[in-house]
Amino acid sequence: MNRLAAAALAFVLLLSLPVGRAFARPLAELADSLLSCEPLLGSSHSVLIYSLDRGSVVYESGADRLLTPASVTKLLTSAAALDGLGSDFCFTTLYYAGGDASTDGVLDGDLIVIAGGDCAAEVKADDSLRVPLLRAVADSLLAHGLREVRGDIVVRTWPYRLEGASPAWEIGDVNGGFAPAVDGFGFNSNVCHLQVMPAESAAAAPTYILDPPFAPLHIRSEVVTAGAGTAPWIDLQFHPMDTSVTLSGEIALDDDGEFLWVPMQDPARYFGCALQDALVKRGVVVRGRIVVDRSSLPLSDSAVLLYAHRSQSLSAYLALMNKESDNYTAEYVARALAVSASGTGERRAGLNAIGRFLNRIGISKREFFLADASGLARQNEVSARALVTLLCAMRAHPAGETFIASLSMSGKDGTLQYRLSGEGLAGSVHAKTGTIGGVSALAGYATNPQGETFAFAMLFNHVRTSQTFVHSVQDRILESLLLGPSE
Repeated sequence: MNRLAAAALAFVLLLSLPVGRAFARPLAELADSLLSCEPLLGSSHSVLIYSLDRGSVVYESGADRLLTPASVTKLLTSAAALDGLGSDFCFTTLYYAGGDASTDGVLDGDLIVIAGGDCAAEVKADDSLRVPLLRAVADSLLAHGLREVRGDIVVRTWPYRLEGASPAWEIGDVNGGFAPAVDGFGFNSNVCHLQVMPAESAAAAPTYILDPPFAPLHIRSEVVTAGAGTAPWIDLQFHPMDTSVTLSGEIALDDDGEFLWVPMQDPARYFGCALQDALVKRGVVVRGRIVVDRSSLPLSDSAVLLYAHRSQSLSAYLALMNKESDNYTAEYVARALAVSASGTGERRAGLNAIGRFLNRIGISKREFFLADASGLARQNEVSARALVTLLCAMRAHPAGETFIASLSMSGKDGTLQYRLSGEGLAGSVHAKTGTIGGVSALAGYATNPQGETFAFAMLFNHVRTSQTFVHSVQDRILESLLLGPSE
């Protein structure tokens, strides 16, 4: 039995023993009081705190209750990905010449791009991943002598499948751009920015500004310009697996403009348009069209590899995914795991791979249910006990340090930047947050000033008070755990 399996089994056996009320009394009294307070009446919770050093449960309440974890789901996804792919895994996108290339840089054929599942080709440049990657690709192709493409830019998605919004996602998340389609190519988080500007006269049609301007989006508009001072309203309806959106509503004459994020339903085409734009801006002439090839036919033997782009390692993607709770990255990571496990990049194959990993570390099928990899789906369910089992197993995993480093640090970064930031608390908690309407979750590791480390999970569902209040309950429990009860 390997170290990971042994650690998971020991924890599962430990938690099967009767625990009773052998908790630290001040912590237990405080936690019991907070969990039963009036603002949380009617809500559901699942809480477990476990000392990794002592090998004992410190506190639990409803620890076996299955609840929606929201973005804490990303812990399951990232752990399975590290186990199945390894922390050094890279996404590789291949660029081929599909015809003869002359000595003067003219490609008499297609430029063929083979999907590698990379989602980090971004317009935005707010962190190490979101850099102008396609500019670097264009420069590399120039360095290989490419000056003109007389054929098409052919983007081939296989073995990744085009999948739009999950049936488990809410329409508000999809329309808001939080839940994009996936197909092995990714650009700008697979969303575009649409600005609606009023016309110069009432009753006339407004104008639209796309950012980026090459986004493959067809607008069907019923929006009209209304009189000055009219309260604006614009309803957006996207069409699944289609490049068109329908807009309706009104915008006032004196409006400065309304702004919408639009989910792109054809990521491969979006990527192809972005690549063409990058090439043209570098002086490469592209004569043909953007062609999306979703077939599984093998590449022609005559194709010549021009350039292979290797992404940063998986560890960098997981840091973005967990610290910033990036749904887009989580869905792409799950597809990469699916390709590795089954040869096909699709949602269900990725979820099955995550499930097999959880089973292997001692979490039974009765202790979780997954509808997506990112945590947007309310159908996702897991218990605090299952999450702590995962956390214990990952601490003993060869990629355990990478897993822990991907989590937000209290008072330091990510979604915990402004939480648990006081003396003795800042940097002491590495955890993943989870937040959707009526749901608040927090799970990870906490280390007290004496060096004792705990694994914990706190899930709250059916909450009818503010998220801020639930965060304060979670934080007060951890503060008592780490620093002792306040006076």
